[in-house]
Amino acid sequence: MAKARKRLGRILLPASDDTIKAVRKKLPKFKPNDLRSVLGAAKKHGDLDLETAFQREFRRRNNDQVVQLLRSLQIDPSDPNARSRGFYILASLHHGVGYLAWYPLHTNRNAATWKPEHDLNLLREVTISQGRGLSRRQAIKALAQDRKKWSLFPYRPKGHFSTGSEREKREAALRARLRKLLASTRGRNSKICGFNSRQKIDTAQVRPLSIQLSH
Repeated sequence: MAKARKRLGRILLPASDDTIKAVRKKLPKFKPNDLRSVLGAAKKHGDLDLETAFQREFRRRNNDQVVQLLRSLQIDPSDPNARSRGFYILASLHHGVGYLAWYPLHTNRNAATWKPEHDLNLLREVTISQGRGLSRRQAIKALAQDRKKWSLFPYRPKGHFSTGSEREKREAALRARLRKLLASTRGRNSKICGFNSRQKIDTAQVRPLSIQLSH
C-alpha cells in the first residue's frame, strides 16, 4: 500500500513504502565490538605483534558482520559482486536510491482555494456589469467568457482553448460562489467586505478595497 500524502498520493516503483520498512526491520543491527574482547583475542596470536594481530581480529569480526548482513539481504557472500550488490540494496533501502515514483496529477482544476481577494474581485466585477445594465446572471456569464478576467479567480481551464462545456463549468463555479457569498449575509443580516448583499454596491467604493487587499 502506498503511503498517503496530504496533497498528492505517491506510488513507489517497484516497492511501496510499507514494503521498504518491513525489509529494514528484518535486517540485523550490530552492537559495537568490545575493545577488551578484541585485545584479548589479539594477544593469543603470539606469532604477530599486537598492533597487527589487533587489526586482523577486528577485521575478521567486521567481515563476519558483513557476511551476516549479506545473507539477510539474500545475497550469497561468495559472489564476487556480493558487496557491491549489498551496498546498492542498502543505499536503496535507506537513502531512496534507484526508485521511481508516480504522483497522480490534479484532475480537478477548479479545486483551488477561494481567498478574500477572489471574493472581492467577483463582487466588484458583478457590480460593474450591473452598472452597465446587466443582470447578475448575465454578469456571471460575461465573466466566464472573458479570458482577460480568468486570472481574477482560482478557476483554471483544462486546455489552451476553452470548450463550451468548460465555459459552462466556469460559469457555474462563479455563480455558485456568488450565491454562497450573498446567502451568507442574508441569514445574519451581515455584510460582505462592508457591503450589504441586498443593496447595490458602489463601484467607486469597491475598487479601493481591492487595491488594499492586494498589498
